[in-house]
Amino acid sequence: MAKECFVTGKSSIVINSVQRRGKAKKDGGVGRKTTGITKTRKYANLQKKTIEVDGVKMKVWLSTTALRKLPDHIKLV
Repeated sequence: MAKECFVTGKSSIVINSVQRRGKAKKDGGVGRKTTGITKTRKYANLQKKTIEVDGVKMKVWLSTTALRKLPDHIKLV
């Protein structure tokens, strides 16, 4: 199973990295041309933490955003 935040559901995403060459039309060129597209991954900032949910301890992945704003029923151990 892939890493995913227990609270917010954040995980890594796939994006396209686009390489271009040439000079923009507004700068006097003939326009920028795409010379390559590569798929890359952007990873969420996830931390492995032990939490307690309704008296049950578990180790889960939490995003740093979730660590700052934990719901009331979840406590860090």
